[in-house]
Amino acid sequence: MSPSIINPPTWNPSPAMRGLGLMACAALTLFVLWTTVAVRYPSQIMYGASLMLGLIATFALKPGPLAHRYPVIDQGISWLLIALTLATSGYYLKEYVNIAAFREGLPNSQDRVTYVIGTLLVLEGARRVEGWALVAISGGAIAYLLFGHWLPGALGHRGLFLDEVFEVSYSYQGIYGIALGAVVDVVLMFVILGAALRHSGAGDFFNFLSLRLANGRRSGAAQAAILGSAMFGSVNGSAPANVMSTGVLTIPMMKRAGYQGRFAGAVEAVASCSGQLLPPIMGVGAFIMAEITGIPYPSILLAAIVPAFLYLLALSAAVAFEAGRLGLAPEETGEEPFDRQRLSQGGVLLSGFVTLIGLLLLGYSPTWCGMSAAVVVMIVAMMLPATRLTLSGMRDVLVDGGRDGLAVLVSCAAIGIVIGAVSVTGLGVTLNQAIVGFGQGNLVLALVLAAFCSILLGMGLPTAASYLMVIFVAGPAILELGVGLLQTHLFVFYYAVLSAITPPVALAVFAAAAITGERTLGIALSALRLSVVAFLLPFAWVFHPEINLQDLSFGALPGVVAAVLPMIVATVGISAANVGFCCRRLKVAERLIIAIAGVVALTQGVLISAVACVAIIGLMFNARRTSAPGSLTAKAKGRMS
Repeated sequence: MSPSIINPPTWNPSPAMRGLGLMACAALTLFVLWTTVAVRYPSQIMYGASLMLGLIATFALKPGPLAHRYPVIDQGISWLLIALTLATSGYYLKEYVNIAAFREGLPNSQDRVTYVIGTLLVLEGARRVEGWALVAISGGAIAYLLFGHWLPGALGHRGLFLDEVFEVSYSYQGIYGIALGAVVDVVLMFVILGAALRHSGAGDFFNFLSLRLANGRRSGAAQAAILGSAMFGSVNGSAPANVMSTGVLTIPMMKRAGYQGRFAGAVEAVASCSGQLLPPIMGVGAFIMAEITGIPYPSILLAAIVPAFLYLLALSAAVAFEAGRLGLAPEETGEEPFDRQRLSQGGVLLSGFVTLIGLLLLGYSPTWCGMSAAVVVMIVAMMLPATRLTLSGMRDVLVDGGRDGLAVLVSCAAIGIVIGAVSVTGLGVTLNQAIVGFGQGNLVLALVLAAFCSILLGMGLPTAASYLMVIFVAGPAILELGVGLLQTHLFVFYYAVLSAITPPVALAVFAAAAITGERTLGIALSALRLSVVAFLLPFAWVFHPEINLQDLSFGALPGVVAAVLPMIVATVGISAANVGFCCRRLKVAERLIIAIAGVVALTQGVLISAVACVAIIGLMFNARRTSAPGSLTAKAKGRMS
């Protein structure tokens, strides 16, 4: 998703094309529901039909390169692309059995044409939904397949013919591989659930609840933004989309309360990322992780609880300290009454979450649980007058269930090309050896390199696509260094999420800048400051895996407490150092000492962490003791709101 896609120019397809696109979206939703409830087709049909519908909808609803200068020509091109999609996908769906049984590695002329055109269609679809960055990555993978044998040393490979390159791209090794499979098998169902929650009004209840909980606090507007964005983003699964959904309410509210525009935009961007790290849904990240690792969902849920709490604590503490620094007065943010409509919305939301979590804990598949929750949400919404859906509302759920999933569907198909190239050429092994070798046995250095890869390769991509690509590129290197399977996947996933706020392609920041009117760079720098703890947290659970709560026995409890308490102190301390305020303005030396001690407490052993915590608590207590008498912070000391 590029900045131009976040805030796209006005473009309207013709009625016929728009109608076809919306029908393809609805058909995609119905196909996912049908294959969950009634018939489970072979993977090639599941993935092929879903991608075909997704590409048709993309070409019909997303503008092409000539849309604004030559709209008639552009629509003609889009119609041609739709026809080619039907031809190539139809051929693949018809011939996949013969290809797998008799022609794998020996494609005939029709196969070759299908592979080339089909791959190019996926690349153009990826360009329309995510911009040129994804095309460059996937195109680079194709170029490596074609010309990588000219590269020196370990970077080279045996060489592939043109036929082989496009066969790898347009096969179960590439486009129809594990990335697209994860989206079709897991992600799309939760996109449908999100559409059901939004159109039933249950999504609005997140904002209402967050405003209520933050009412009467000095940092109430910002706290409401954090809570609302975290809860909504957990279902939404896209940080830029979450910013555009909740930020139009929360960013102006924070600015009215007295926060600077760039700080308000940064808070919204960082908070919108938090939803994908927040159990139980984690923007479907937990379900993808369970699908490809075999780790039970409850284990992943438990592993994410403490990191998500620390992430939100860091952001909440930062906005509280900033409110104190600015001398903001307590604000009433929850004036809207808790009427019958809000009660109904809360009931719909609760019914969906109880169904989802209950079935997951009983061991049902994530897709079945998501479908059941969506059905329960629709039924409960129909039973309550305040949330009752009309026929047009139900139609919108079907259409948006498919439309909201287009970006991740098409982008993961394109990412499949990268995964195929890495697998077939052995580049993954080479990169892993490079990371391990460059780290020279130093786990911290190797982890820094892996984190850099995760952020760099994840820029401009949906989190699911970024995570799936990087875990196959850099994940084995982390595992080889002795890090556990769960910790490795969480490590990569966290940095894939944080790529949305990392310059230069910080999509959540671009979205916030479009709302605030502030410069993107200023918001990006503020977001990086607010998310220092978030960037350190993956290292924390690598060195302290007990915070992932995999052992809940009574004997393990002291170790968990001994690890978590210093991290809480460190999180609050780093937030205070970032803002430069704790009951009074902190001196440069105080900020530096607190920040360094915070990093130490997050990453070192129990004894060293305890010493660092003593330093943090001592300096913060001294700041409170020496704050000016009669000031706002002195009167309100002890109240971290």
